[in-house]
Amino acid sequence: MKTLLFCVALLLTVGSYAQSFSGGFRLGITGTQVQGDAISGFDKAGISAGFLIGIPLNDFSTLDMELLFVQKGSRRNPTKDNLTKYILRLNYIEMPILYRRMLKKSFGFETGLSFGVLIKNTDVEYDIYGLMPNRPPFKKYELAVNAGFRYVLGDNSAVNLRYSHSVLPIRPHQGNVSYYFNRGQYNLALSLTYEYHF
Repeated sequence: MKTLLFCVALLLTVGSYAQSFSGGFRLGITGTQVQGDAISGFDKAGISAGFLIGIPLNDFSTLDMELLFVQKGSRRNPTKDNLTKYILRLNYIEMPILYRRMLKKSFGFETGLSFGVLIKNTDVEYDIYGLMPNRPPFKKYELAVNAGFRYVLGDNSAVNLRYSHSVLPIRPHQGNVSYYFNRGQYNLALSLTYEYHF
């Protein structure tokens, strides 16, 4: 809770000291997976929603700070050939800091880092029998790299496609096994959101 309040205070402080800034909100859907859980595909759907502040750097670029609620995780649904069921639900409060640049009047790209706080790190993993016991807990904090594209719809609105990948593991592999650069499990997220600036 203290971390969330700090993020809100930082977002408001930066916005208030900027000479010119725009505020707005973002709302959309995410498709996520966890690298290292032996399940492939962005099959876990969720939402991404929150507020943003854009600080102009020049006529073509801005520095954006956001405060988002993002649902991540992993999912495998049973089929006729494979009755295995698995679902992992991870809810984060995230604060992305992004450099955004317009390449054309209606099209641009963004890149940056995000800091996330996991709201709950236990009792989030289920299989066909229910809650999976004795699973290693997830780390409380996440650092991720982000890259995406933005298409402007009008003076105040745009559509955003963003990819996010954890820089540090969100938890170790079972038994703390590691393989060279693969130190554990990582969040991967692909989000499609609508943004509106006031």
